[in-house]
Amino acid sequence: MDFKTPNLPGANAFFNAVASKIESIDITAIANKETDAAEVISALKTNLEDLKAKTNLVMPTLPTLPSLNLQAELTALTGLTAGGNQYISKLSSISNNFGSGLTAGGFSLDSIVSEASTTLASAATALSNGTSSVSLSSALSAKLPNFELPPGATEAIEKAKASLLADLPSLKELAHSFSESITAEEPKGLYGDKLARETQASNLSSLMSNLESAGKAFGAKARRLEEKLKQTNSESRVVDQMDA
Repeated sequence: MDFKTPNLPGANAFFNAVASKIESIDITAIANKETDAAEVISALKTNLEDLKAKTNLVMPTLPTLPSLNLQAELTALTGLTAGGNQYISKLSSISNNFGSGLTAGGFSLDSIVSEASTTLASAATALSNGTSSVSLSSALSAKLPNFELPPGATEAIEKAKASLLADLPSLKELAHSFSESITAEEPKGLYGDKLARETQASNLSSLMSNLESAGKAFGAKARRLEEKLKQTNSESRVVDQMDA
């Protein structure tokens, strides 16, 4: 990046300031490579603090606290005793943090809380009975919208649902083999492999035969036209000689 040429088209002042400061730090570090480490740190401290300030103008400092996730909060709520003080407190927190965002997105908090409870209970039962291997978090992710409240934000935002990863090896795809079936289910349009191959071969043979016949007919017509043209030219020459 050329950050030294003034008025360069497409140049970004903030980026150039960061790039220039990084170059300055590199030059200082190289110049003091044989100096005592404590002295090098002291020489670089001011430049590094300035670099941090310039970098923050381009990219804000990332939050140190995690975002508050609706599905995680609902999972915690479902684990509490309904009607208890902790349950009421958690439900109130969810309402305060996500209520307006859910309403703006066309969702009902009461319906989501109820569906979360039903979904988690069903998933837990299926896991216990061995009729499903879907985890509780995956079951909840599939049913409910994914809302998050970033640190310091006042309005929750809806995000794409989390992508799930397979935890079982993929099945090996077997090479297809043709059967000798000659069955035909006309209403469904299903035909046995052998019947389909024979029908295709018959249609292809018929098509080739028709093309061959058409080719012969066209050739014969072309020859007749050629003979007719020769005859017309010959008659024209005789007329010309008689006129002379």
